[in-house]
Amino acid sequence: MTQVESAKKAAAVPLFELATQWQVIRNEVEGAVREVLESQQYTSGAVSGPFVGRFEENLGKMVGGHVVALSSGTDAILAALMALGIGRSEGERDEVITTPFTFFATAGCIVRAGARPVFVDIEEETFLMDVSKVEGAVTSRTKAIVPVHLYGQMLDTAALAEVACRSGVPVVEDAAQAIGARDPQGKQIGESALCACLSFYPTKNLGAAGDAGALVTRDEKLATRFKQTRQHGETTRYHHEFVGGNFRMDAIQAAVLNVKLKWLEKWNERRRAIARYYTSRFQGTDVRPPVEKSGVHHVYHQYVIRVPRRDALRDHLGKEGVGCNIFYPRSLHMQECFADLGYRKGAFPVAEKACEEVLALPIFPELTDSQIERVADVVLGFYRG
Repeated sequence: MTQVESAKKAAAVPLFELATQWQVIRNEVEGAVREVLESQQYTSGAVSGPFVGRFEENLGKMVGGHVVALSSGTDAILAALMALGIGRSEGERDEVITTPFTFFATAGCIVRAGARPVFVDIEEETFLMDVSKVEGAVTSRTKAIVPVHLYGQMLDTAALAEVACRSGVPVVEDAAQAIGARDPQGKQIGESALCACLSFYPTKNLGAAGDAGALVTRDEKLATRFKQTRQHGETTRYHHEFVGGNFRMDAIQAAVLNVKLKWLEKWNERRRAIARYYTSRFQGTDVRPPVEKSGVHHVYHQYVIRVPRRDALRDHLGKEGVGCNIFYPRSLHMQECFADLGYRKGAFPVAEKACEEVLALPIFPELTDSQIERVADVVLGFYRG
């Protein structure tokens, strides 16, 4: 290995890593997990210990609603649609309006529930679903609207709520990337919607030690139905009102999350500080930093730039040891598995263009100031030649 190669390796910046965080919270997490193991009570079902309920209560205090802990963020979306009876009506597929620029699970769960995704394009600046286009997509078969609070920024939930009210259609928020965020009116996830779906995948701002998720709602009766849904539609032991699923959160995941929850606000503020630094460096250059809407509290699950020659920049960052990724390289309406929906290239030009230009840079709380400085230097150095 040459001196140059050794220097690059030493200066490498990962897109994401958990090892540094683990050293800070290790003792408390190990103690919490040990408590679960010694109790021998592992699930949120009939033989549950206090661990899942404790996490639900603590998260509920933070978000101001009822929390139902689940097995993953994907299962949260699917469970919400199942609990609302969305799938097929009178033999035909129900319709659910959503965005084509998001992680696959958003639309995948709509199909798994038996319904049809109906896409609307996104905003150029924020990548969020264009609320102005939603009402025009509503039909007599529309049963829900599933917006995505992408990259840690909430869309204008008040504007969407007005559309939903006029249309008589509930809003189910995909808030997998937005825990701790607030919209332009200062509202939290699920506050202006029927419910919100959360993911605690390990790379999320609040990450478990594996898969985990949750549903948040202000409706107590709906929370009860969500709890039934995660337990096969069960009302009392072995009595089932409807068909649900096995969507329970493991007690070990709840224990880990309960420890990490206390750190979430601090971690989110560090993400915001990193984002401010990046944005200050990229202003007035070829790099378009993310747009944070006025009044919102963006929690920067990802810091996503728009750039010319994106793929060349990605290769350059890789050679320099700087992690990056594309979220997302293909709009959902162009995925092979959704070909039966009848969409073609050009149907959603803003989303399609974003797929060609977006690139996520390292942003996690444990990044050092020297690391984020190096990331910005390498990105800008590429365009300076």
